[in-house]
Amino acid sequence: MIHISDFAKSGELFDGRYQLLRPLSTAGGTADVWLALDVNTIDIEESLGDGDEVVKDSTDGTGMKVAIKIYRPKNALDIEGEQRFRDEYKIVYNCHHENLLQPTHFSIFKGMPYLVMPFCSAGSSEKFIGQWTTDDEVWKYMHDVASGLAYLHANNPPIIHQDIKPGNVLIDDNENFSITDFGISSKFGGSHQYYYDDENAGTLAYMAPERFAEEAAPLAESDIWALGATVFELLTGDVPFGEEGGMNQPDGEVNLQFPKFLGPELQRLIKACLDKDPAKRPTAEYLSESARVKQFPIKRHSGLIWKILLGVVACVAGVAIYLLTQAPEKTTPPEVFFKQALAQIDYPETDSVKAGVALLDSLAGVGYLPAIRELALTYGWYGETEPASLKRKKYLGIQLGNPNVDERASNLAAYLPTLDSYNQKAIGYYNMIVTSTDSIHTDWKMDAAYRLGVYYLYYTPNPTLARKSFLKCKEYALELKNQTMVERVDIALSEIQ
Repeated sequence: MIHISDFAKSGELFDGRYQLLRPLSTAGGTADVWLALDVNTIDIEESLGDGDEVVKDSTDGTGMKVAIKIYRPKNALDIEGEQRFRDEYKIVYNCHHENLLQPTHFSIFKGMPYLVMPFCSAGSSEKFIGQWTTDDEVWKYMHDVASGLAYLHANNPPIIHQDIKPGNVLIDDNENFSITDFGISSKFGGSHQYYYDDENAGTLAYMAPERFAEEAAPLAESDIWALGATVFELLTGDVPFGEEGGMNQPDGEVNLQFPKFLGPELQRLIKACLDKDPAKRPTAEYLSESARVKQFPIKRHSGLIWKILLGVVACVAGVAIYLLTQAPEKTTPPEVFFKQALAQIDYPETDSVKAGVALLDSLAGVGYLPAIRELALTYGWYGETEPASLKRKKYLGIQLGNPNVDERASNLAAYLPTLDSYNQKAIGYYNMIVTSTDSIHTDWKMDAAYRLGVYYLYYTPNPTLARKSFLKCKEYALELKNQTMVERVDIALSEIQ
């Protein structure tokens, strides 16, 4: 078995190409990261008389430095361990975003899989722990990391990072923050649940409460919680709930102590990210936009709304403009914005429907359950008794008839969007409804749990999650004395068995 430190001291080139210089990180669960010199990039002296070329000494500074993530032999020699690094490379191979740090090469050397990545000489964001003194520094960090996460979460299927923390956010040569280390990322809803196991499940201090539940599925909302915990640590020097993360997070609002310089907008934002209820956390896309305009929640401006509402009855538009120019946190309840959003998406005009959906997305970003439900119905499976959902899909350009559905449910395929990204959005929204602490809308939870069960049974086959969803639906149905739903669930459960 090769010991990397001894190998580096020997002076031998790693895989005949890389001179290992010093370790950058040896704290990972399955791999070490080394700074290395790519000798293929060292300048070559002019040819000698016999045609041979002479490579300059590697200390002349002409060679390119890279970071190499080397999986330890005790892990790599296992077939499953070897597949892990292949999956990590494949997860981000086609991801091109300025706030993601991509591997540039992978191979196996003497039984050790390794990934080659750009070297960030400025290091990781750990260097900023307790060092920030202005809001602008925090907004910049939030914007960059949330933008990278928004890109990952918008993939088809969504990529859930699962290990956001200061050490996994590097500073590139342009002084932007870039997410790295996709070793336990999950392509939720894809053909694999990458890396999601007990041994490689992330760093406890940054794990959201829901990740400690039995058979917890990877959720984009968990990345948002981890981002909140990361920013809180960078500001204060401590993680918000101790080294066991969300496992011991109490219910209700927690009195978090922030530095005196931090403004109220950022305090609200961080608290929202760390909400114990996943449904109440803002999306990465909303966070990125919020950081761009340095507002949380984002305030809507009358000029834009008026342009979007062109063609709507003047008096309705006027009222909407007045309401939307008021700061939501002061006087206007979310119900007002929700009614306006419904009016927009029911208006037979594409721009109006899109504006309504954008407003619903903003409300969903602050955990407003009715908006979350409407978005789920808008993006996902619709029934013959839901013409409103079908009309929205028409104006949004969402086509139906998904081919990626279990052949046993070919009749269901006609009611599913052809693009999997829309169905994944719906699954995420339905999960928010089911896991919400709302105790009023039991009928919504029953419907959401049933639809999740159908998705998990036919669309992203996962019998365990399907059974869990159907049982939750039956629990709600019994509470509501809905015998019809009880019978439907029993039929579905018998099919799983």
